[in-house]
Parts: sequence; structure tokens; C-alpha cells
Amino acid sequence: MTYLQKKSKALAALLLALFACHALAAGQDHPLLSGMAGYEVDSRKMTEFGVYEDGDTFFCTPSRKCNASDAGFGADGKLVAEGKVTVLRYANRGAGKTLAVARNYEEAVRSLGGRKLTNLDNHESLNVFLVEKDKRRTWVVLENSYSSSYKLTYIEEKPMQQVVKAGELADAINKQGFATLHINFDNNSAVIKPDAKISIDQVTALLMQDKTLRLSIEGHTDNVGSAPANKTLSAARAASMVKALVASGIDAKRLQVKGFGSEVPVADNRSEEGRAKNRRVELVKLK
Repeated sequence: MTYLQKKSKALAALLLALFACHALAAGQDHPLLSGMAGYEVDSRKMTEFGVYEDGDTFFCTPSRKCNASDAGFGADGKLVAEGKVTVLRYANRGAGKTLAVARNYEEAVRSLGGRKLTNLDNHESLNVFLVEKDKRRTWVVLENSYSSSYKLTYIEEKPMQQVVKAGELADAINKQGFATLHINFDNNSAVIKPDAKISIDQVTALLMQDKTLRLSIEGHTDNVGSAPANKTLSAARAASMVKALVASGIDAKRLQVKGFGSEVPVADNRSEEGRAKNRRVELVKLK
């Protein structure tokens, strides 16, 4: 091998290594959106299940706070969407431009078929975008207040999965007279979703094992929305569970339905964590 061939081979290896390093850095971006040219990922934090933690209040029009009618928001204007949370902070070692950051992400979200949910004219602010792709919603919060850095928070919709076993349900009912389930329903819906099958199967197993056990299936909601509507919704959700149990072979005479709406909270409705705990179905032992 000649000197030039050796040198070319070494140069190719160096370029390959540099490309690999660049690919690794680029891999730090979220799959949905890349970072701005000239910026680097300064920090990255990921939580498998959570909410937007900064507690900001957002406006969906210049004069109206976002509310529960806006996708992913609560009545108090806070973003309450739940799911996988990824927080990326980008830093610019040179002189970044906040306007360029804002306009680039607005266009990138539009190109994905998404939209901006908040309505703030000032580009140096917080804005929330929503992208619906492959039947899954992702909220993107852009914090863009400094020329030297910006932050993106992604909330990928993902309901919390509660894994229960018939034995655990039996223990809870024997000790305290009831057991709690967190069944995932769509907003204002009483339709049982496929991911609830595991819980339904375990309740069925519980009732199959103890033929004398009778249960009151009791629905509860958080305080978002009107009290009458929540009470109706909670009863409908409990009735959906009873229907699913009957379809699994349980005698309907062993079950009854109740809906309490937001009347019996077990946690503080002022936080999303508390509201999530209040959205529940309880299995209450009947005498």
C-alpha cells in the first residue's frame, strides 16, 4: 500500500468517525422534531409517564385562558396532558435568534399536519403545539425566551397502565371492603378501551374464584366539567364495566352500578396528579 493510499484510508476512517459522532449527537433529538442548526442538545430528561411540570397558565386566545374544551388543558389553563415526557434544552454557542427559532418550529409543526394551540403574538414566550400522528397525540411546548438557548417539552399521549391481580383485589376487599381501579376512558366517554381488558379479566377472575362475592361497581370523576354531567358519566362508565363483566360470564345479579361523579374525591383536584387519582372505579363489597 502506497503512502497516499494509507493517508486516504486514514482520512476516510477519520471522516467515518466524525460522521458517527454527528449521528450520535443528532440522535439526541426527539424523533418528531430536530434541533435548530447551530444549536446543540445541552440537557435531556425523559420520564416514562408524567405531565408538564412547570405549572404555567396558557392562553388559547389573546383574552381567554385555555380550558378543558381545549385539547390537553384543564379548567385552570394549565396543560394536563399525560404521557411520556421528554425535555430537551438546546444551547447556541454563538448568537441565536429567537424569532428564527419560533418561525422554524411553527413551520415544522405545520408540515407534520399539527397546529399551535396557544395564541401569543410575542415569539419570545411559551407556546404549545399539538401534532396528531399515527393515531397518537403529542403536545410540544416551546420555551423560547433567550437568544442563547431554548427548551422543548414533548408529552406523548400514553395512559397510565394499572396492572392488578385477582389476589391483590381480594386482599384489598377483605381488608377495607373495597378495591380501586384506574380504568382509562377517553374524555367524556364511557366506552371501555382495549387496554382495560387486563383489569376486566382480573375482576372476572376474582368473581369466579369467590362465587358468593357481590360487588357494587362505583364510578368517580375529577371536578372538571359540570357536577350533573360528571355524575351521569361516572354511572355510565360503571355500567360499561358491568356490561364487560357480564360478557365475561359473570351473573348480572351479583353486580350493581353507582355513579358519584366528583362528589367523593380521594385527592386534591387542584393538581393533575390529584385529578388522576380521583378518576377511578371502585369495587365495593356488598353484604
